[in-house]
Amino acid sequence: MKYKIKQIQPYFDSREKKLLNKVINSNFITEGKYTKLFENSIKKFTNTKYAICVSNWTLGLYCCAKSLNLKPGDEIIVPNVTFAACVSSMLLANLKVKLCDINMNNYSLDLKMAKKLISKKTKAIMIVHLFGQSSDIKEINKFAKKYKLKIIEDAAQAFGSTYKGKKLGTFGDVGGFSFYGNKIITTGEGGVAITNSKQIANSIIKLKNYGRMKKGNFFHSSVGYNFKFNDLCASIGVAQISKINMMIKKKKEIYKYYFKYLNRLKHITFSEIISHSNPVNWFIVIHAKDKKLLASFLNKKKIETRDFFFPMHKQKCFIKDKNVLNTSDKFINSNNLYNTGLCLPSSVSLSNQELRFITDSIIKFYENRN
Repeated sequence: MKYKIKQIQPYFDSREKKLLNKVINSNFITEGKYTKLFENSIKKFTNTKYAICVSNWTLGLYCCAKSLNLKPGDEIIVPNVTFAACVSSMLLANLKVKLCDINMNNYSLDLKMAKKLISKKTKAIMIVHLFGQSSDIKEINKFAKKYKLKIIEDAAQAFGSTYKGKKLGTFGDVGGFSFYGNKIITTGEGGVAITNSKQIANSIIKLKNYGRMKKGNFFHSSVGYNFKFNDLCASIGVAQISKINMMIKKKKEIYKYYFKYLNRLKHITFSEIISHSNPVNWFIVIHAKDKKLLASFLNKKKIETRDFFFPMHKQKCFIKDKNVLNTSDKFINSNNLYNTGLCLPSSVSLSNQELRFITDSIIKFYENRN
């Protein structure tokens, strides 16, 4: 179906084309000047010492895990509601995954369950800031410190979101962002790892560059691969990040519009925002009675929506994998969130007229059902 209003699409203008043409005309399109410029922009934006671009964020997560010197068979706690790459990247790093439920009200890790998952082999925990909303950083950091856990902070969906004025992605030992085509800023594909540790940064640089710190030589100090970025994508990223303040402002306006008109409906709820946090909502998510019927109703009006993440414990690939240790546990919150969660159109380019059409349609759906 050709949708009148898409659920998400990137925001481009002449700046992307201008910089992309500069790279093409330079005849140097692999990782170089513009990749470095993009990395420096990210360091400045996040106030971190190191930013290392990689070919995609799934491999970025893999590099993060490997940079922490975790041993094969070590266990990492991962949220049960997230994108599958959070689990598969840890399996690729030869870790064992323990899935943890999340809280119904704010999507943060259920630390009561996490406590029960701790064993002598548990060495790390992953924070995922779902849909751009901050996890409970204070409590998770206390938990990690108590059990001596390394923290990988997946802020793939949260570029620009903050906790106590500090950018998400900067609270763990290592963190990062995705620049996939539907993210807050995009380079088509790609991701970036950020850290304040020189040792971690160097480990990731070598891992993504054939086991060497610099290109142009044939001396390899460790085993590495080709996870490099490229200047074609980086030029788009430089243009995108130059507009980040405008895009954040627009994302917040969209959220406020939905909240104003939909939060008053008794059949719809929004998740709570963690105290001291300032989210940039990648997707605006509602929890709705009769979610499937509502999605079908909006679909007929050519308004595209998207499902909530399908829980990891129900994924066939992980049920069969012996290194995902607890798929048979009860994940009551995960199931409830999936059954009610619906992602509304969230593009920066949404007009007030389109937002009015979406909210009026949702209001009409519930009026007709009363």
